[in-house]
Amino acid sequence: MNILFIDSIEKNIYGGMEEWIRLVANGLTRMGHSVTICTRKDSEFIKRLEDKLTKVNLLPLEISGDFNPSTIKQIRNYILKKEIDIVVANFNKDLRLGGLAAKLGTRAKVIWSLGINLTSERLIHKLLTPSLFDGIIVPSLSLKNQIVASGYIKAEMVEIIPIGISETENRPGKKIAREQLQEKYKLSEDSLIAVVSGRFVEQKGQKYLVEAASEIVKEFPLLKILLLGDGPLRQELEAQINELNLNDSFIFCGMLKDLSLELEGADLMIHPSVEEPFGIAILEGMRAGLPVVASSVGGIPEVVKENETALLFEPENVTNMIEEISKMLSSESLRLQFGEAGYKRWQENFKYSQMIDAVDSYFLSTLNREKVNG
Repeated sequence: MNILFIDSIEKNIYGGMEEWIRLVANGLTRMGHSVTICTRKDSEFIKRLEDKLTKVNLLPLEISGDFNPSTIKQIRNYILKKEIDIVVANFNKDLRLGGLAAKLGTRAKVIWSLGINLTSERLIHKLLTPSLFDGIIVPSLSLKNQIVASGYIKAEMVEIIPIGISETENRPGKKIAREQLQEKYKLSEDSLIAVVSGRFVEQKGQKYLVEAASEIVKEFPLLKILLLGDGPLRQELEAQINELNLNDSFIFCGMLKDLSLELEGADLMIHPSVEEPFGIAILEGMRAGLPVVASSVGGIPEVVKENETALLFEPENVTNMIEEISKMLSSESLRLQFGEAGYKRWQENFKYSQMIDAVDSYFLSTLNREKVNG
């Protein structure tokens, strides 16, 4: 198959869906498919693709409006030139640009890959969106239910394919990783290290964790919280941390290209999202053997196993968050037990090869279904 992914993420952002595209593109290429990724010129996404993907084609574009005729024409010309079979669109903008391009005299089928609920009550969504795709991929039942609840997308059009990730190459091991992590961030040997991975946006709920930390550090003064990522709310988070005198407890690590050291060397992962259709960051924590404390929202309860790999709290409930985080911090044996169970759960349910096989089969079935019906 010839496959084109379209993702118009803002230039300075690299999120979970961009990682999903990178992983799937790499896997499909290894299976012998020809894969192209179309995204914004000079973006963080394309820089990472250039670093990590050698056999995937890149189509950098100046992406502006949702119905920009120039962009639609460029995508359509590429579809025709490369004889694209499948167009995979991410955001609403991508679905409109790629969907319209594909429908203008090409044979390409369009798959909407959703990592978050992008349905809307607006009339243009209800009338136009169903005509632009031939199938939808989501990572969780929770997200599928949200999408179907919109009323204009049929359940049979939505396929659930959980995200899978591969084993980390050249893992340094817990002891070495911890020593290197302590040295990198100038942490004491007896520090308790928590990692929080995600963009600084309202959806990820970091502000509730900062509020909770003002109480947690009273009981656990050696706690250090590493914030992995960046985003538009960084200044607000910095101001909140400063106002609560928590500058010694939080470390802004920035947009790291490799999180293996931070994950391997930490004691636990905290994930305070208020909206989370799946939680690839949690999966990465489980792969690193980290116990998880997370909000019981969206697809998270499908990824973890409550009271076995993770302790869950109500989203935005700071008091509940304090209780569960403190419980995990209080017991090293509990952390080890949950971390081992999480690693096992990842191995059994969320392997990379399982995801790639499922995506490949779904793409093929979409093409075959259209041939039979057409």
